[in-house]
Amino acid sequence: MPHSVEAHLRLQVTDYDRIIRTFIPGYEAMLETIVRSLGLVLPPDGRLIDLGGGTGSLAYLIAERFPNAIIEIWDIDRKMLAVAKQRLSTFGDRILFVERSFNESLPSCNAVVACIALHHLRTLEKKKQVYTNIFNALPPDGIFLNGDATMSSDPKLREGTYSLWSEFMKSTGMSDEEVSKHFRNWSEEDTYFSLAEELSALGGVGFRNVECFWKYGPMTVYGG
Repeated sequence: MPHSVEAHLRLQVTDYDRIIRTFIPGYEAMLETIVRSLGLVLPPDGRLIDLGGGTGSLAYLIAERFPNAIIEIWDIDRKMLAVAKQRLSTFGDRILFVERSFNESLPSCNAVVACIALHHLRTLEKKKQVYTNIFNALPPDGIFLNGDATMSSDPKLREGTYSLWSEFMKSTGMSDEEVSKHFRNWSEEDTYFSLAEELSALGGVGFRNVECFWKYGPMTVYGG
C-alpha cells in the first residue's frame, strides 16, 4: 500500500530527522545499538538491507562503521528516498535505493535491519510473513535487527509505558493535547505488539537466539 510519512506524521519530510527525535525516546541509543550489534556478525564486505530506510539515518551510520559494506535502502515513500539519496551521496555506489515495500521477497544478504517502520504491519500474521521473507534471505550466520515500539499486553504495564512515552514527548515542548492527538493519529496506521509476541514470532519462523538487545520505555531493539 502507498505510504506517506508526511501524511502519517503530519510533517514535511525535510523536517523528519529533527522531529523524530521529539517523538522517539532514546532514538540515538536505538540506532547505535543496531549498528553496534551488527558489528558482531556483519562481514566487512557484507550486504545489508534496510527495510523502510526512510531518510537514511541508520544507513548512514552503518555505511560509516562498515566502509566496505553494500547497503540497500528499501522504501515506498519517494520523498524519503530523495532525502536519503542526498544524505548518502558521498558513499557512491555502495548505497542502493530501492522503491519497494518491505512486504516483498528479499534477495540474499548478510543482514537485515529496520527502524521505526515495521509497526505499520497491522497483524502478527502479516509480520510473520515479513519475518519469513527476512529469514529466507539470510545465511545461517546472518542477523535481523529491528528498532521499534513494543507494548506489553498487560493493561497496567501498557498504560505505564504510554505514560513514559507521553512524558518524554512533553519534555520536548509538546502539550498534553498535542501528545494525545499524535497518539490518536498514529493509531490509525500503527500497531504495537508485545516484546514477547515479537520474539515468539521470530522464533516461530526459524530464527535462533532471538534477543532483546536494548529497551527504553516503548522503544526496543530486538532480533535474531
